[in-house]
Amino acid sequence: MLKIIVRRTLLWSNICLVAALLLSTFLPGINPGKCWPAGFSGFFFPVLFPLCFLYTCVWAWYKKRKYVLMNIMAILCAVPAALTTWGVHIFRKNIISKETNSRQFTLMTYNTSSMGLERYVTDKDKEAAIYNAIASGSPDILCMQEFYTNDTPGKDQHMQRIKSAGNYPYHYFTGDKIHWESWHYGIVLFSRYPVIAASAIPCGESETGSGSTFLRADIAIKGDTIRVFAVHLISYMFKGEDYENMKAPKGTGLVYKMRSTFRTRSAQALQLAALVAESPYPAIVCGDFNDTPVSFTYKTISRNMQDAFLKTGVGWGRTLSYLSPSLRIDYILAQPPLTVHASKVFHPRPSEHFPVMACLSLKKN
Repeated sequence: MLKIIVRRTLLWSNICLVAALLLSTFLPGINPGKCWPAGFSGFFFPVLFPLCFLYTCVWAWYKKRKYVLMNIMAILCAVPAALTTWGVHIFRKNIISKETNSRQFTLMTYNTSSMGLERYVTDKDKEAAIYNAIASGSPDILCMQEFYTNDTPGKDQHMQRIKSAGNYPYHYFTGDKIHWESWHYGIVLFSRYPVIAASAIPCGESETGSGSTFLRADIAIKGDTIRVFAVHLISYMFKGEDYENMKAPKGTGLVYKMRSTFRTRSAQALQLAALVAESPYPAIVCGDFNDTPVSFTYKTISRNMQDAFLKTGVGWGRTLSYLSPSLRIDYILAQPPLTVHASKVFHPRPSEHFPVMACLSLKKN
């Protein structure tokens, strides 16, 4: 009797697992702005996929061939999503080392969480971690989201410090938000190559500044021009009272806020994808998407582009230091005329986000 109960429990839990895995795989293809449950689905994929393998082994031990086949079919359907979740280049040499006199260049993207600023006071440990990561990578092009700098003498003049320390003669700052005339927030790009044109393209509204514009910059590199989009798509921006108001009336509840975020972020993804498609130059998109690889956001933006981590990396590629070890939400995507040679995720501590860097080159026509 006990064996029957155990097997029936395994079977029904497995059926639920397979259904959840398939939903997690295919629902992200639907715009969550029109069907909001699709916005949640991909988040659970990194757990559901390995569990399906576990159930396959269990049914193989029980010698239940039809249940083994059920799981294998679900796994095969989910393989494309798995290949956007995990890097599989186990035996590839993935070391960023530019060849002398080559056309290679490096680019880093980093959500700096306001350079360690918390409640208008700088956390010196976080600030030091940010500068150490930048110095360690020494990228030719540095894109930073949630960037903060202060013009007041004696305050955090990060703009000048980074330009000087990194030897960056060129930069562009969106300056999306200003406090007290001298506290500046937004997205910034530093470059050792000439920035021949740059602009901030409106894409929404954000309390923190970053997330209200896309930074677009055309950069001249060794006789060619590339276009870089540095972005920070809208986040949930949850506050303490949001969790307390989970069941609040429409317009104030946590679920309503998430649905609104899904709608805005999917619109930003579509807008960004259109801008990339219109680019007259080979394009790179980098930044914090605030969404997983199994999501409408990622699918929309990454279409016909190369993910630097997936081209060269292995494992999770985690870029967020909390919530879940599977969260990769910061990306470097490059159009095919660009070659991805190597990539790296740095792990500065303490830091909310981990910076991502890639070594690329533009194919000579």
